[in-house]
Amino acid sequence: MLWLSIAAAGAGILLGLWLRVPAVLAAAAALVVITVLTTIERRSVLEAVTYAFMLVIILQFGYLVGLLLSSAWTRVASRDPSHVSTCRR
Repeated sequence: MLWLSIAAAGAGILLGLWLRVPAVLAAAAALVVITVLTTIERRSVLEAVTYAFMLVIILQFGYLVGLLLSSAWTRVASRDPSHVSTCRR
């Protein structure tokens, strides 16, 4: 299930770059349903719910990383070049 962890992190980063909180909530709900349905047949209910919880945490951490990258990119892009010093005298 490493691929699901990597997919959750990547989806979180992409959601943080372009979309906001409602999309993350919908993605977290879909992730819980998919994880529980795919792991319930091989593991106990408690293990499936624990794994789903872990994936939601990974998704939200990825969202925060994407949000930080997005705000940093906006801040860099919005700088006025006339205020930048070239250190020439």
